[in-house]
Amino acid sequence: MNFQEVVEKRQSIRKFKAGKIPKEHIYEIVRTAGLAPSGKNVQNWHFVVVQNKELMQKIGQAVSDKNEAVSLEMDKLDKTRGDTFRKFVKNFTLFFLDAPVVAVVFTTEYKPSGYYEHEFIGASQQILNELVKSKNPGMQNLGAALQTFTLKAVDMGYGTCWLTSANYASDEIEALLKREIGFEKKDYFMAAMIALGIPETEQNSPNRKPVDQILTYIE
Repeated sequence: MNFQEVVEKRQSIRKFKAGKIPKEHIYEIVRTAGLAPSGKNVQNWHFVVVQNKELMQKIGQAVSDKNEAVSLEMDKLDKTRGDTFRKFVKNFTLFFLDAPVVAVVFTTEYKPSGYYEHEFIGASQQILNELVKSKNPGMQNLGAALQTFTLKAVDMGYGTCWLTSANYASDEIEALLKREIGFEKKDYFMAAMIALGIPETEQNSPNRKPVDQILTYIE
């Protein structure tokens, strides 16, 4: 496939065929993701790639348990909304358990150019927060790596789904990975997951906005 074909073929995949993904393929996808651009070349990403089904099930259970805890609190205010959130986790998060692989993706906060200079001249905390949090250059770095991950996966014949729908259970997932495999990385936090595998065919994707809705062109 050429580049345009890879981009146009990429879609969020939620149904996967059975089958193990070779370790060398995972290494190549992550290696390629690591070539993404990042501010000051900080490369603030780390991929915990899980193919072990027992550990994947435990991650899924951590998400389910947190979802139920939140849903029970929602029930007290509106049972319909609580039940809607329960359905959400089944339809838009736990499908990753049917994928051969899930990557739990970690990142760090990144203080861009201008941050320390503004701090030095006594800028307000609001200005400093805008530079780091509102503009969120650290997440922009990570987004470049995740996009590269998804495109390389397509190029190698795989499909992915980039999930942030389990982030409300990130503390529980981080604690689980520390407990089960001893993983922790100073100053890093979970930011996303990616389901990876051979896609089932004929999966629909939503329409994209036409270019005139996303482009302002000045000649």
